[in-house]
Amino acid sequence: MKNMELKANLGFVVRGDFTGLNLFAEKLDQLALEIGVRIVHKQASASKLWIKEGDDMNEQPREE
Repeated sequence: MKNMELKANLGFVVRGDFTGLNLFAEKLDQLALEIGVRIVHKQASASKLWIKEGDDMNEQPREE
């Protein structure tokens, strides 16, 4: 039987120096593996980052 649990996304922005952010990203990757979630996008930037919600951000086309 296929798992029917709703798939969802969680977005957050973390601010710090690049060294700290890289360490955080490594730990986050390890945690994701341990708990069975997948990180689909990571980006470090010295500019502002924005989170956009919408269907165009989905990994796969929606089945109707």
